[in-house]
Amino acid sequence: MDIVDPPSGWGSKPEDLEYEDNWEAEDSFGQHLCEQLNLGRGRPIMCHCTGHAYLFEAGGKFYFWYCVGLDVFEIISPITLDEIVKTMKEKGDGGVKTKRVV
Repeated sequence: MDIVDPPSGWGSKPEDLEYEDNWEAEDSFGQHLCEQLNLGRGRPIMCHCTGHAYLFEAGGKFYFWYCVGLDVFEIISPITLDEIVKTMKEKGDGGVKTKRVV
């Protein structure tokens, strides 16, 4: 798990990510979601401080998962983690271009 310097309002420590509960086990909710969407094994990167959104990587791509509505969006621009975080710091989440997966 990569620890990044997250934008304001986001955390990247395992406890921020609720890693053990939401991602570690094969039958965890995060892994189940990734499996259902045929994304590959999910790896959380950071979580919004409200706990309602995650940035995660699966299958070499990055995604936002908005937990309340179970919405998942693939990040299509920028495509590297460093550039995604930089864009979020400069422009907020809306600066990242996405397409809806579900």
